[in-house]
Amino acid sequence: MNDTATPGACPVKYRFRRLHRMPARIATALACVAGIASASLSSGAAGPSPLDFSEYQRLLDDHLVITSPRGAPLETRFDYFKLYASAGCAERMVSVRTALLSVAPAELSREQRRAWAINTYNFLVLDLATANLISRHIGLDLKAQGIFGIPVRSVQHIKINGAGFFEFPVAQIGGHDYNLDQFERKFVFDDPEPAASGTKRKPLAKSLDPRAHFALVCGAIGCPPLQPRAFVPESLDVQLDRATRNALAHTKHLSWDPELKRLAASSVFTWYEADFGGAAKAFEFALRYAPDSLRAVAAAKPQPGFDRTLPWNWDLNTVPQKPRPARPVPDTP
Repeated sequence: MNDTATPGACPVKYRFRRLHRMPARIATALACVAGIASASLSSGAAGPSPLDFSEYQRLLDDHLVITSPRGAPLETRFDYFKLYASAGCAERMVSVRTALLSVAPAELSREQRRAWAINTYNFLVLDLATANLISRHIGLDLKAQGIFGIPVRSVQHIKINGAGFFEFPVAQIGGHDYNLDQFERKFVFDDPEPAASGTKRKPLAKSLDPRAHFALVCGAIGCPPLQPRAFVPESLDVQLDRATRNALAHTKHLSWDPELKRLAASSVFTWYEADFGGAAKAFEFALRYAPDSLRAVAAAKPQPGFDRTLPWNWDLNTVPQKPRPARPVPDTP
């Protein structure tokens, strides 16, 4: 866990010794410390600014890696370590953040607001994970070796000032602070304000589009792949459709057991069942966007519905680190 880093920038220089014990790319990244004080930026604009996703797009161009083979469903990983160790990282992340948050969401059209919200959520995840990539909560044995930080393996291991990754405030918009969960519900899904304690929950917005669940990436391998292109209002419907179909083509989101004739589905369908309109409509949604071969067999199930929930992989969706070559064993007399 890391209780010192904050969102908004990359870490500054920090002293490490005996980094030869770690993989080269991690050792390079550990030349930075996972802590910098940077306040979340307010939207603060009197009126809407033109949407500008160009800096966010360049961030994806530079650090997003396609890991799927040609012809297979798209799979991507983000190179947090490369970004973490890059020159000017702090300034770059603040610049992207400013470009994304210098708008007034209430004054955007529905398509503009949703494209903006998806891109901004995904960026805020990248920003927070990068700023907290190195944990300094390590044992005395490592400190005795001159190692004062190790890379986090999961966003679930990140703590900032005692708050979890999804509970820490990451943006201030219209004078209100939002953590990742609140930002997602408010701006991506047009969720009304939470009902007061003891009162009935307000109904979901009619404009809620459950396809957005397959465009949001929470920093875990279990998430849908981060798309290489920023979402834009002009082609939002096509992009959401493509992202959903691609995600459900992965067995980590939808899997058919031909022997047991059982259909397993992503935790997304369980966690956000209400967003799909209930269990029956969630199943219909999955069939609508599933690959043709899976749709045919699943639609013929005697009992329509999901039979089990697939486990969620919370490991950080970073580019796999190359294994270090084995050291030669010296000859012994």
